[in-house]
Amino acid sequence: MSLFVKIKNLLKNPYLAMALIALVVQSVLLVFFYSLPDPLGLSMAEMFEGKTLWQIFMAFGAVLAMAGLFGFARAPRGLAVFYALYFFIAVADYDVFRFSHQRLSYSFLRTYFHISNITDATTVSTLGGDLLGTVLWVSMVVLCFAGAIAFVVAYTLRLRTRRQTLVLDNRNGAWKPASRKVPGVMFAVGMALSLVPLVLFLTGTRGWIEIPVTHTKVDMRFTLGKHTLTAPILHIAAVETFEFIHDNAKITEELVGDLDAFLPKDFATGRSDAMELPMYRSAPAHEYRAKKPYNIVFIMGESFKGRIFNKMLEGDTAVAPNIWKLANGAYFEKDSAGNALGGALWFKNAFSGGYPTVRGTMATYMGFPSHPNRDVPSFYAANKFKGWPEFLTNYQRAYVTVSNPIFDHTLPFIEKFFDKDWHLIGEEKVEGTADSLGVDLAIDVLRKMPADRPWELSFNTISSHIPFYGYPDAFAAKPDDAMARYRNAVRYTDQQLGRFFDALSKRPDFGNTVVFILGDHDTPVDSIDYMVPQPLGLSASQIFIGIFTPDTALLNGLTIREDVASQLDLGPTIFDLAQVREPNHFWGYDLLAQERPAEQPSVFFSQNAYYLGFRDHVLAGGLENEDVFRAASGGESPYALTTDASDLAWKKKAVGAAKAVRSVLRNDIMMP
Repeated sequence: MSLFVKIKNLLKNPYLAMALIALVVQSVLLVFFYSLPDPLGLSMAEMFEGKTLWQIFMAFGAVLAMAGLFGFARAPRGLAVFYALYFFIAVADYDVFRFSHQRLSYSFLRTYFHISNITDATTVSTLGGDLLGTVLWVSMVVLCFAGAIAFVVAYTLRLRTRRQTLVLDNRNGAWKPASRKVPGVMFAVGMALSLVPLVLFLTGTRGWIEIPVTHTKVDMRFTLGKHTLTAPILHIAAVETFEFIHDNAKITEELVGDLDAFLPKDFATGRSDAMELPMYRSAPAHEYRAKKPYNIVFIMGESFKGRIFNKMLEGDTAVAPNIWKLANGAYFEKDSAGNALGGALWFKNAFSGGYPTVRGTMATYMGFPSHPNRDVPSFYAANKFKGWPEFLTNYQRAYVTVSNPIFDHTLPFIEKFFDKDWHLIGEEKVEGTADSLGVDLAIDVLRKMPADRPWELSFNTISSHIPFYGYPDAFAAKPDDAMARYRNAVRYTDQQLGRFFDALSKRPDFGNTVVFILGDHDTPVDSIDYMVPQPLGLSASQIFIGIFTPDTALLNGLTIREDVASQLDLGPTIFDLAQVREPNHFWGYDLLAQERPAEQPSVFFSQNAYYLGFRDHVLAGGLENEDVFRAASGGESPYALTTDASDLAWKKKAVGAAKAVRSVLRNDIMMP
């Protein structure tokens, strides 16, 4: 028998044939991923330098291993359906990867996918960076489904008409051992390819090798979550196993000491039992600023970048003119000399709790850093910790959102904090007017707030969401320059906020109101934002935080603060204003009455990495490796490896604190 005939007969095996087609499809998807332009210009090849081999191993390994499993199950039609769904999920996961660089495989399909994502105006950017990318990605999905349907139909008709044994069909007798060879080989090869990177990860392998002839460099250090973009099933299994093991560190005095490095000094003295409840304290006993309960307006601005907002302090007030007016008392009453009453705090060195929105929201509302590799809302309802709105028991509370909380992955927060008093805008009649609708709705809710008891109103904005097309065409142009679009989007949001400030200032209880404005997270806009070493999973992290009030007894004039502020500080500050004096698990400082010590950083964890923000510099690095990167504060300086003893000591403390956070969440010991 000739070699050609042997190959021909071998290809009659449906599992092998489909696996080969799937490998071709997978190869095409990888080519798309590396060749199509990213919306922000970041080179995928550069980000994954040295990692491509492990992507291929994981991707091809999953294709072959699953073909083997379906072969053993004698389910060729099941394999066809699986491949169609698998590649659909892979395409959806590429989409998420381009912007968050953090979410687990399947997360987009499970909690983010909506038909609008392939029909609205952002499709060109979200599905590949240009129109060609959109067509290619969607075409591959369509072809996969069409191929699967064609195979299932053809195979079923063939069974009905011929009624004879196919390659691995068991209709006419026992399944012979020889029939297991093909699926057995595919499964063995697939698992070998898939497990090699995991072995490198578990053994902590370091260093680089070079493949002869092609001279391709390969980084032997493998990190979960960065190279498995097309092997979601294996990815989930590996990550869940990894998290299960790593989330159960024993709370020791050493870990508590590392934790204390990021907490107010009186946090440690306020614990009842450091080993049992290491992140729970008695009511803070510092001297509070507020002497009465204040109304609270809490505005979380989409991607309000500290680096850009701080330019207003240098004279570029066109960034957000109405927020600048608020900071300078333009909405407040005047004294007899014509000077504005009230005041504001503007924090130049303010840091987020991570990226995307759900991490910033978690840090802001619950007062502790996010789990290094998980979004807390996925298990929030079953755990013992509270958000600051839950402490405001004497307040009437409401929440207005311009984005579906399922998209933001914040629905568990909203339902628990605001019960049924949360409001989502209706459909946009004019594209790009979501923030206008949001402010309309916020003003309507504001009108219903009582004047004889304290109230709290939270709402968010959306126009400045990546890729920054979220404003009407009639408002401003939408050029190719992402930073120009970002500034236009912020200015549009600011215009709408101006209407809200006008309405708020007309309330009879405005003099007893405090307005918080902050970014939910930073966001990468230009090349400066990609100076964070990749693939740490950390995007730019400096945000805007401002506190404004017409009450001179609370604040007097605009004060520019140089001390480090964090989203972790918002809860303790609100407790001051709301007269909450209760035990809690909030890490931060009361920004009205306290300052974080100059030597102490803010901290957050993301994608198994840490980020520490000091007054004059930042540190970042992976929790599972030795490298520590340092850059000057302000977000415009390059990162460089550091071996400074103090920097390495802070890295150790960050690793210990991360272990403590994991263990507290895993064992549900945040509070009694």
